Amino acid sequence: MKPVISYLGNSCKKCIKCVKACPMDAISIVNEQVIIDQDKCINCDICIQACDQKVLRVKNVNLEKTLTEHDYNIALIPTAILSDLKTYEEIKNIAHAIKKFGFDEVVQYSNIEGKLYKQALKDSVGKHKAMLTSFCPTINKLIKNDYPTLIDHLLPYDYPVEIAAKQLRAKYKEQDIGIYSLCECVGKLTLAKEPFNNNESQIDYALSISQMFPQINRLKDEKQEDIEMCKYGVKSIVSDLYGNKSLSVIGVEGLTQIRAALDLIEFDQLKHVDLMALFNCFQGCIGGYYLWSNPFEGCFNIESMISECQSKIAPLNRSDYQKVHTINSNEQNFKERLAWFNKINTILETLPQFDCGSCGFANCRGLATRIASGEVDDSLCRVKRR
Repeated sequence: MKPVISYLGNSCKKCIKCVKACPMDAISIVNEQVIIDQDKCINCDICIQACDQKVLRVKNVNLEKTLTEHDYNIALIPTAILSDLKTYEEIKNIAHAIKKFGFDEVVQYSNIEGKLYKQALKDSVGKHKAMLTSFCPTINKLIKNDYPTLIDHLLPYDYPVEIAAKQLRAKYKEQDIGIYSLCECVGKLTLAKEPFNNNESQIDYALSISQMFPQINRLKDEKQEDIEMCKYGVKSIVSDLYGNKSLSVIGVEGLTQIRAALDLIEFDQLKHVDLMALFNCFQGCIGGYYLWSNPFEGCFNIESMISECQSKIAPLNRSDYQKVHTINSNEQNFKERLAWFNKINTILETLPQFDCGSCGFANCRGLATRIASGEVDDSLCRVKRR
């Protein structure tokens, strides 16, 4: 898969804000160039928000070109878009405007999210361990990279948008269709063949809501498209609404809090929790980077219209949504990992451990790791040189 976040260095001031902001220590500055370690990067978009010069960007799809490449074009709209609307009727106006833009059909998948929400509550009973659920590619990559021992805690579900795309492929199997996913965050842009070459996906193109919305807003009028949302799907994307009184269920949002919770689970310290729903964005998916409303206001908007969401949950069989999560079989074993950490710690002891960032890495451990791998040497440490 192609890198998701790209560096356009023309106006970069080397301020190291992105280096310091990255929660994965995936960014460094080497030879005056910003380097993003794609293995460590989980596409959380924190670096994009931290960059004042806007030199960290995500590639867009050329809609004018791609819309002419298929006989029938379908737009998948995320449930989180409701958070930016004042009334439930507006979603119908927006769906009509999307069709005017050039799409033949507009599809929502909150009924699939609702099914998986209900199924998660059911599948968490009697497991005797905290089960995890997340429809966020960012969080799932975090678990696979940093918490591989918890992979069996992750409920084996596919992404709702992928399930919706599979259904459309089956429905229009005799036609040349183009499936587009409108996304509320950077992480979900990775769930498509383009623009990042995720060839395992059933979705052809992913684009941000903000890329389309200025044009959609101009095309919006009083005409409506018949589209209905499922209240359980809406509940599944908002951390404050996720849960069931008959279960010990908690929603956790933000990487810092999620890491703390996963650390507790890894050491078997959360015995009272049956299910933990994980959201990278504040307040859940309604806090996505490409949405324009304040998440607090978005939560209020959704709560005010959730009673109008009358669509039934999707009638899915387990084979329709099941997907077993796996980790890289080439992962180091415990002894190899221990030897690697000892090597890094030995180098770290020779560094000042001020974490000043002047070497181009977020902290001294980041520099020690790169020294251990042979990519750089300790001459980058300005404090040590003095």
